Amino acid sequence: MSEQNRSSTDRPRRRRFSQVDCSFGDFYQSRSQVPFVLFDERLQRSRQLFSNNVSAVEGYSRRHPNEEAAIGYRSLCLRGFIVQGSLDPRDSVVEEVFRMIDSIGFIVQGSLDPRDSVVEEVFRMIDSIGWSYIVMHVHPFCPRVVREFISNKPFNDEGVLIRGYVFQFTPSVINRLMMTPSVEHSFEREEVDLKLAISHLTGGRCSGWAGFNLNALLNPFQTFYRICELNWLPGHVSNAMIKNRLRLLYAVAKCHKIRFGDLVYEQVIEMTRKTDWETNLIFPNLIYQLLMLQREVPLLPRDEEPIGRGLRIYGFAGDTSGPKGRRRLY
Repeated sequence: MSEQNRSSTDRPRRRRFSQVDCSFGDFYQSRSQVPFVLFDERLQRSRQLFSNNVSAVEGYSRRHPNEEAAIGYRSLCLRGFIVQGSLDPRDSVVEEVFRMIDSIGFIVQGSLDPRDSVVEEVFRMIDSIGWSYIVMHVHPFCPRVVREFISNKPFNDEGVLIRGYVFQFTPSVINRLMMTPSVEHSFEREEVDLKLAISHLTGGRCSGWAGFNLNALLNPFQTFYRICELNWLPGHVSNAMIKNRLRLLYAVAKCHKIRFGDLVYEQVIEMTRKTDWETNLIFPNLIYQLLMLQREVPLLPRDEEPIGRGLRIYGFAGDTSGPKGRRRLY
């Protein structure tokens, strides 16, 4: 049975993007690089800006431009996602611990202050380079739409066909929609001396790669690393990847200017070329948000409820993998 002829009885269970609770992270009031706006404001503004840039090309029920893209999609259905992290400066490990202690009536002797938050410190560092919205508005995504994006992207240089519309996807579009600053000369993070980065991030406890482990990172940088492995440089764990993340963390900690759009774009394009891999898919929340910020993506009868609300970031965690969505080969 074709998708457009499916009974309407299974449609009420699916919600439009505007019906999903997207308020998480909407009430922090301190901004430096980028003026704070609520997500609904971002949504309205961006859709107005892109109203003439998203072109309709054919019926929305056609999900792939060709058979090759459809084959790639079926391979992607067996892979899960790396759900991105969400950092809310109002909610921290320190505050939670303080509440637990206070609830049983113990008087804390020492420096445990719910106002002195590692999360707030990390957030201020991220905000200083203008990357606040990468960790604030991390909303659930539709698995089928994200997989369609990945399988269809190789067949359009500057955009991607999604259900009858060509959405824009370039480094500049990423920067614009994610409200990251325009950077004329991006810092070459690959040239950062690894020994220097490790020494800085560990407070001198480690002087180089030999003998280094992630637990040696200073407290703010442990949370920073978690953000990096989920939101900036996600992917498989390897020595090369860890070194890349440490270099990026050092560059961010030193407030070097980096083109966020290029950073994401290069990784996404690399992923779209490898639909037959078995690794988890990266940037699902961001990909879906970039589409929705341009226009509403049409729902189809078999679409699932959005999954993968942003993982709340508190230091390290053992598992960075996220939900797979249903393993449907269509």
